[in-house]
This record gives sequence, structure tokens and C-alpha cells, in this order.
Amino acid sequence: MQNANLSIVDEVEAAIRIGSAAKRLDTVKRVTDLFLLSAGSLNSEQIDLFDEVLERLVKTIEIRAIADISARIALAEMSAQLAPVAQAPRNVIRRLARNDEISVAAPVLAESARLRDEDLVEIAGTKSEAHLLAISSRWWLKEIVTDALLARRYPSVSRRIIKNPGARVSAAGFAIAIAQAESDPELAVEAGIRIDLPSELRRELLSRATEAVRSRLLSRAPPHLFEEIRDAIASVSAGVNREMSKGRDFAGAKRLVMSLRAKGELNEGPCSASPGSENMRRPSPHLPSCRNRPSRWSGP
Repeated sequence: MQNANLSIVDEVEAAIRIGSAAKRLDTVKRVTDLFLLSAGSLNSEQIDLFDEVLERLVKTIEIRAIADISARIALAEMSAQLAPVAQAPRNVIRRLARNDEISVAAPVLAESARLRDEDLVEIAGTKSEAHLLAISSRWWLKEIVTDALLARRYPSVSRRIIKNPGARVSAAGFAIAIAQAESDPELAVEAGIRIDLPSELRRELLSRATEAVRSRLLSRAPPHLFEEIRDAIASVSAGVNREMSKGRDFAGAKRLVMSLRAKGELNEGPCSASPGSENMRRPSPHLPSCRNRPSRWSGP
């Protein structure tokens, strides 16, 4: 294997120093294929060697890929081949993941186990919506990553995260999604049926939701959430009705006061002093006349 390693290094050196663009593309393909054939039997030192030589090749091809579609295709194919490999060269994977061309970055962003949480958080904070969508598709995401993704507030990204059962979401992350859901019925329904959505946030979601969204939530609710959602909807509806009733009562009282004032049955004298005012705290010589004043509620 030692001679093979030297041969690979020599071939890469020659391709970088004197090889044509086509030669470099051919070399990166051959080295990638060789790695894939032997990945399961390589030790960490050998993987590091492949990592070093492939990263050097990728660096030279990236520059050309800006204007050369064949170079972009070569990098995209390399990304797709390495993404599912558990022993894939880490530095190469990290470099591919940060590529601005989404066809190159997406395969490893969506699948590679060689990317650490800190890599994903950094990319979530700096790259495009398409890059964030690729990360959101990963089968497992920790809260630190989804927090960074949701903080960018892309509706498409929020929907994909909330729909992803393997994406863990913090209370702060859910709060962002709930705020977005007020104008996004699809997000509202998907968030409402998440088993890990805190109850207080589910109630907040339902208080803002339209009747159509509430109906869809009930129809989509899993058995273990159905009663909680139904009861929350009933509670929210009862609260709304109480508030509306208070509003109607106040309006009626206001109309009554205005009517009494128009008839001269209500004035601004001492009888109208508010509780706690100076007039109410001490006896007033006017009070007897107040008691003797005819009232529309007094008996015969």
C-alpha cells in the first residue's frame, strides 16, 4: 500500500503542476474511485492521505468551476459519491459543503456524517436559502443547528424543519416558527401536530389560527394529540367569546349612561364621584339630597 500511496501522490503532483484542466478532472475522478473501492479497509492515516491529495485537487478545480460547467459537474459527482461514505475525507467534505454552487454542496449537506454541528451552524448563518434547505433535509438535526436555521426566517426552511421528524427544535426555535405560522397555514398545521411543541405554544398557535387551520389541525392530529388540540381549541374559543361579551356589555352600558344624561337623570354632581375620590372619602352635605333624588329604579 505504501507504493500505491506514493504513486497517488506523484500522480496528483504531476496533474497539479503540469496537467491540463482535463487531466486534473480525470485525476480527481480516478483518485475518488480508488478511495471508494478501498474506503472500508483504510486506516485513519491512509484516509488522511486521500484527504490531503483530494483537497489539493479540489482547490485547483474550484477555481475553474466558476466558468467551466464540466468542472462543476465533476465536483457535484464527487460530492454525491462521498456523501454517504462514513469514512469520507473530512476536509474534502467540509470544502464541498461550503461551495457556493448548490449542486456541489447539497449532497454532503443533506447526508454526510462527516460534517460536525459547528460546520452546519456556520453554513446555516452564512450561505444561501438553498444550502439551508439541504441541511434541513438531514435525517437528524440537533437543536443548536435548527436554532441557527430558523433564525434566518426563510419560510421554506422553517416548513422543512417542522416537517422533519428527525429535527429537534428548541422552545425558542418553535417560537420563531409559530410567529411565521400566523401568515403560513401549512406551517401552522405542521407545527400544531408536532408532539414536541410545548403546550403553551400550541395554545398560542391556536389562538392566532383561522377556523380553517383549526379544522385541518383536528383532521391531521395523531391520536395521542387529538384531545389536547380539541380541548385547546375549545378553551381558546371560550376565551374569545368572553372577550366579545365584555365588549358588548360595555357598549350597552355606555349607551345607557348617554341616555340617562340626555334625560337629565344623570349629572356630574357629588353622586357621580368615583370610588376613592375626595368626595367619597368624607361625608358631604349634598348626600341627603342625593338619597332623596327620584330614581328610575326606585319603587312606588
